[in-house]
Amino acid sequence: MDGLFIMQNNLFQVTGRSLFYELPHGAKLLNDISFTWNFRRCALVGPNGVGKTTLAKILAGVLAPQCGELRCSQGVVYLEQVSEPLDQTVGEYLNSLWESPVADPAVWGLLLQDIPLEQNLKSLSGGQWTRVRIAEALGRGGGLLILDEPTNNLDREARELVYRFVREYPGCLLLISHDRELLEEVDGIWELSSQGLASYGGSYSFYEEQKRAERELLEEKIDRARREKKKLEREHHDKLQSQEKRMRAGDAKAAKGGIPRIIVGGLKRRAQETHARINVNEEKRVEKSQENLRELVQSQKLESRLGLDLDAAALPEGKLVFELDQFNLSYSAEGSFLWEEPLTCAMRGPRRWALYGKNGAGKTSLLDCLLSRSKAVRTTGVCRLGEVPVQVLDQQYSLLSADHSVLENVMEKSRFDLIETRNRLAQFQFFGDMVHRKTRDLSGGEKLKASLAKILMSQPVPQLLILDEPTNNLDLTSLRVLESALGEFAGALLVVSHDEVFLQNIGVEAVLEIG
Repeated sequence: MDGLFIMQNNLFQVTGRSLFYELPHGAKLLNDISFTWNFRRCALVGPNGVGKTTLAKILAGVLAPQCGELRCSQGVVYLEQVSEPLDQTVGEYLNSLWESPVADPAVWGLLLQDIPLEQNLKSLSGGQWTRVRIAEALGRGGGLLILDEPTNNLDREARELVYRFVREYPGCLLLISHDRELLEEVDGIWELSSQGLASYGGSYSFYEEQKRAERELLEEKIDRARREKKKLEREHHDKLQSQEKRMRAGDAKAAKGGIPRIIVGGLKRRAQETHARINVNEEKRVEKSQENLRELVQSQKLESRLGLDLDAAALPEGKLVFELDQFNLSYSAEGSFLWEEPLTCAMRGPRRWALYGKNGAGKTSLLDCLLSRSKAVRTTGVCRLGEVPVQVLDQQYSLLSADHSVLENVMEKSRFDLIETRNRLAQFQFFGDMVHRKTRDLSGGEKLKASLAKILMSQPVPQLLILDEPTNNLDLTSLRVLESALGEFAGALLVVSHDEVFLQNIGVEAVLEIG
């Protein structure tokens, strides 16, 4: 396999020069983007909406750049993030794979090892469908395979198979992903932002170290710029004060007499001209300093720490959060129960648990029962919440009304008055008129912050947060925002997620496994 990679890597080259792409409504997704491919496995990261998928489709020839030049030595295969399965068998769908002269059975065999070829595509699980789609893409050949969010919505077992495929794939890969475990498998990172495309060597953890050093350097530059701005403002003030003092002294001397009026007038005009010149020159220096500071602050990434006061969410040790005692459920009057073994456990105090199980194991069904919104026909045993206020954060941000503004959404349950609510919204980076934006117009990261604001300013203050796949569709910056907020939360957490890095970062201490 290593030999195959060397052969492909020597042959495969992609070069982009000054690529430009603008959406129909005028938004510039790509503006003067240039790059050269020099990795085996590369990740493309950046905020949601910045143009990662657009760049990938341009590389694959699905879209054409409106300006610039793109040269690919071989074909590029792009596997889109979402695709509806066809009404045919796995074997029929993979017909091109069987006939491909380049697809290696040692590679696609790993993907298809437990999937019957006679099974209909529509009956596959999400993880199986993803693996079948990757295998089909391998049959198309090409020098570069692009996978767009290949682990999104997959359970742990399916993710592990994708990770293994990426590790063992002998060709060149470009991964668009926020899955930090997957990003550890690459040897280079492309970061796409409003400032352009930056290239970093190494895995995600090495990229994070480089970004941390960049942030520290930027913070130092901003601090120096602020000090320089204050210094120039003081100098401006001092010079004007000195000139005004000299002008007053000259006026006083002229008032005592002894200087011809024509000379007094000339001196006064020159003094006024000097005062004006000092004022203009110093204002230019201050404006330049202010502009430098603005540019530095604008280039600074949004900080992940929100600086919240969440002491009110504190939960006493030993207080019952929820209890399951020999609990099971069924969605039919005569059918079997959902779980082979009934569930028995109790959460007490500010614990942090992950709810784990394969897709389809019944995680959402259990959450619905805890929240008294289940449609189960039969239940057995006990499933109850303790006397604790609860809030739910899901990947659709369904607690937000799409037609309401950020402020209107938060004010529905805010324990603060209008002025204090607006002040606190600034902690979530909603400044000025941003609070009046409709939820439907927000980015994914902004919806996350609006949801956190609504949850954490609500009355009563939640002491239990239930999070249902909260990291799906979040970019890396938004992930850090969420992890920071949950790190400060003093109540209990029950989290459904297959993102092991996320669970570790928020301090999950136990797993409730079902299925």
